Amino acid sequence: SEDSSGTFEGASIMPYQNVPASVARFDRRVATTVEYRGMLDVDSGLAASDAAGLYRLLVTRGVIQDPSVPKASSFSGAVVPLENIEMMPSPKAGAILYDVKPGDRVNKGDRLATIVHAPGEAGGRTEVFAPQSGFILTRRSRRIIRAGEDLLKLAGDKRSADARSGTLED
Repeated sequence: SEDSSGTFEGASIMPYQNVPASVARFDRRVATTVEYRGMLDVDSGLAASDAAGLYRLLVTRGVIQDPSVPKASSFSGAVVPLENIEMMPSPKAGAILYDVKPGDRVNKGDRLATIVHAPGEAGGRTEVFAPQSGFILTRRSRRIIRAGEDLLKLAGDKRSADARSGTLED
């Protein structure tokens, strides 16, 4: 079937969808998106470490031949289906005070952020809580938000009650 979602993965595999299997060679093709941190979460040390890790992964998988690089041990991190991603929209417009950062493990009900929408007024803050347990995947870099914009992405342990198909964001 044709993928019209506009994803990198869909565009990368599209040319091979209507050709013979001997040409498509799907057993030898992989397309993926790797998200590394956010704009405000990267410094030169982290960038160098991330680049070295990605290079080591490509060597380990045999994509790059480099005998000087030790192969990575087996992966023990989280693998989360797209359906488990919780897109956390802001219930109010205002300033964001985060309680979590990317990579943090959270439990259902933990406070993730507070939106300050009427500073100094009674009821001028709205707290946002984790709908399920998981880890924080991303958060927005700007600290001002409009109602309905996504505060963060939580990679949940279970399928999201609001699971989306296709792209997570437009």
